[in-house]
Amino acid sequence: MSNVQNRTKASTEEYIKHWRQAFALPLLISVLIIGLFAFIPAFLATTNIATKIVYGAAYLLVVSATIFPTSYSTRIFAFLASLFAIGVNELVSYGILGDGLVFFYATVVIATLMFSPRAGRIATALTMAAFAVMGYLILNGIINPTNVLVGNAKLTDWLSAAAAIILFSTIFILGFQRLQAEIDEGQKQTEAALTRVEEERNLLDERVKLRTADLDAIAKTSERRSKKFETISQVVKTISSIQELDTLLPRITQVISEQFNTYHTGIFLLDAEREFAVLRASNSAGGQKMLARGHKLEVGQTGIVGFVTATGHVRIALDVGADAAYFDNPDLPNTRSEIALPLRYFDQMIGALDVQSTEENAFDQDDIEVLSTLADQVAITINNTLEFEKARKSLAEAQSAFQETTRESWNVMRPKSLGLGLQSAGSAIIPLEQPLEGDHIHEAIANGKTVLDNKNNAPSILTIPIRLRGQIIGVINLRTRKNRKLSTDEADIAEAVAERLSLAIETAVLLQSTQHRADLERVTTNISSKIGASTRIETILQTAAQELSRALGGSDVIVQIEPASIELGMAQ
Repeated sequence: MSNVQNRTKASTEEYIKHWRQAFALPLLISVLIIGLFAFIPAFLATTNIATKIVYGAAYLLVVSATIFPTSYSTRIFAFLASLFAIGVNELVSYGILGDGLVFFYATVVIATLMFSPRAGRIATALTMAAFAVMGYLILNGIINPTNVLVGNAKLTDWLSAAAAIILFSTIFILGFQRLQAEIDEGQKQTEAALTRVEEERNLLDERVKLRTADLDAIAKTSERRSKKFETISQVVKTISSIQELDTLLPRITQVISEQFNTYHTGIFLLDAEREFAVLRASNSAGGQKMLARGHKLEVGQTGIVGFVTATGHVRIALDVGADAAYFDNPDLPNTRSEIALPLRYFDQMIGALDVQSTEENAFDQDDIEVLSTLADQVAITINNTLEFEKARKSLAEAQSAFQETTRESWNVMRPKSLGLGLQSAGSAIIPLEQPLEGDHIHEAIANGKTVLDNKNNAPSILTIPIRLRGQIIGVINLRTRKNRKLSTDEADIAEAVAERLSLAIETAVLLQSTQHRADLERVTTNISSKIGASTRIETILQTAAQELSRALGGSDVIVQIEPASIELGMAQ
């Protein structure tokens, strides 16, 4: 028998043993619970002391075997002994007409099921021995059934009952043996299948051994590429949060050199005329010297970088001494291999990524693929940064223009009678005579935030900036009386009022500005219509001077036609 068959048989026997042990305790518990309903009435109904002793002892024996920690065999033997004792007691009490047959049947079944068919045959033999002895004693009048209501059974009755027990026991034992035979047959088939599987597995092991070297090589290659692409992820993650080009480019060269262990990494960007590739960042000491002198390469003419920026194709030099396009740079004397990759955003060439190594043949096809992917990500990041800088510059210009427009609008629309402002003196509102001074005033104007000064033994001072379209045009200054302290809620109320005041001023300025533009348009239209009503030049000039003087509050207006200076210019 093979090792597989031995293991299978051992595991099958272990499984059956485990099942029997697991089934024993639930079986005994069920017998105790269900048997209690039959035990109590039978115990109370009988007047025979011996019967009560047998019933009580049998039940206590099963209880002890169930409750106390004992072995599996001890529990089953106790249960079988209880069944057999009750069966013998039934023969003594009722003869062949009692329930003894049931208990004997149960003894045979439990012995076969919980031990083996051999145990079932032994239980059958013991049952027949008990039948023979008790039948002999009862039929010969040596003992009589204790129950007077039971009639005397004949020899044929005893023989019939014995035959029934033998028949039932034989059928059950043979059936159980057949079941075991089927299990054994299934086990043999399983063993045969496992044997075949083991043989096939051995064959597959041989095949796997033949492929192991190839798989190891593929695994190493995949692991190397995986690490490189993980490096790309780390590089992109590091540089993606930087939004200033002057900070971004040096950081890219630094991270690439750290992750790929390169001698020199440089980033070239095309100039506005797209004639030169200008070095914008480098990690090496030689690269820093090149940056200091404004190093640039002519597109399509100088070096590998010039070739890449002109063609848009990757260029690799595994031995720079043998590459005709290589530019021998005295600032990078240790270069032995170089690879330059285009930096492209969609179809727009923006520069080149230059990576150099001190080793010959330092770059292979995998490096080209990985670095090309990295170059694409770098190009996207650079383009996004450039666009962000353009947008930020445009936004700054727009904000500056908006602020200038706001200041001009406020200067034009600010009421001249307002002076420096207003202050509340008791119940009266009077003009502010002197500008407000103090650290809290300057802090509120400089930072654009509310300042609350709650010093001890001094009144609270609250300064809130007033805004017009985001621009600070003034402040509200509150000072409490009798050293009272302002609470946070009171400060919030004051800030809310300042916000409403800012909105109201902005609305008023917008309305006045609109009205002002409408007045200008109306005056201009009126003057234009009066000027256009005449066809004589003298009348047109006179009307223009009069209307312009009237519109400008009586200003003196002089209109001069063909002065001497103009005549001199025309003559020349």
